[in-house]
Amino acid sequence: MLTPKELLKAGAHLLLGEYAAYYIYRSPARVQDAPATNCVRLLERSALESSDDDLIRAQLPYLGNEALAYGRFADERVAGICIYWYGDRYRTRNFWPLDAGEAKLVQIITTPAARGKGIATELIAASHAHLLSAGFRRAYARIWHSNTPSLRAFENAGWTRIALVVEINPLRLKRPLRLRFRARA
Repeated sequence: MLTPKELLKAGAHLLLGEYAAYYIYRSPARVQDAPATNCVRLLERSALESSDDDLIRAQLPYLGNEALAYGRFADERVAGICIYWYGDRYRTRNFWPLDAGEAKLVQIITTPAARGKGIATELIAASHAHLLSAGFRRAYARIWHSNTPSLRAFENAGWTRIALVVEINPLRLKRPLRLRFRARA
């Protein structure tokens, strides 16, 4: 027998279909006290290919044209990686509109041994500083609504939550409905 809560959840799932809920974060327009570190640097494909960490190697599909990967090193090993897409590469996803000179952070990951040490925050802030020095004006990120460690890392890196995007697929439509709710300034 289903509880009332389970029954309500099943009814909502039947009516609304699968859902996704993401917060959109925007980077600062200029560097704000980015950590002065040489531990974060632009990565070449070979750094991922030669990694002895399966999690780092698994990020290889994110690389390619119009993609920039940054790594945070600890003891000469990649402890975290973030990857930005821009231009036509990003248009294949096109979840959030980008203007010229903007990029989207599409993947960030830290190795299990590096988690909880502030590495993601440092990686976000320092890679953003690199992006700005390369001529980009701004960056965005999409974060699952309940991913508290990522939400905290972006906020600690000085990024601002600007929207909530919810996708629902009522009655299993061909394309889900995307609702955008802008955050108040």
